[in-house]
Amino acid sequence: MMKRDCPHCFERLEKKSLKKGLWSVDTDVCRSCNGLYLDKGELLKLTSNRPLHNITTKYLGVDSDSKLLCPGCGSIMDMESVGGVEIDVCLQCNGVWLDSDELEQLKELDSDDIEKLSPEKMAELYDANKAVPTSGILSWLFGR
Repeated sequence: MMKRDCPHCFERLEKKSLKKGLWSVDTDVCRSCNGLYLDKGELLKLTSNRPLHNITTKYLGVDSDSKLLCPGCGSIMDMESVGGVEIDVCLQCNGVWLDSDELEQLKELDSDDIEKLSPEKMAELYDANKAVPTSGILSWLFGR
């Protein structure tokens, strides 16, 4: 496994175990900026927020507008705005980079607020030819 460096400070990330109920998630933390790297699926364990997980996995677009490289695999990341929180998600391995207080902000988000995708995200997914849920497509599109 390759060593993981902070995409901002380029310092070596340190392992840190975070607890959430029964789960214990091994994360990678930057001592300098307190940034946090999560492998695919770990954000779901820490927040129990399925729509948030979907945005960082199945609804991830193809437009990369992040300057960061993934600490996990070295690929380019994409910036996703989720409930006003800007997070960086790897387009390759779905790892997530969170700045120092973003995990706390994400934990406070209501799943229902994330359920509806923004028009920009819809357009990006349409351009990327991603599948949208087939059940109730019109209500999904118009948020009814």
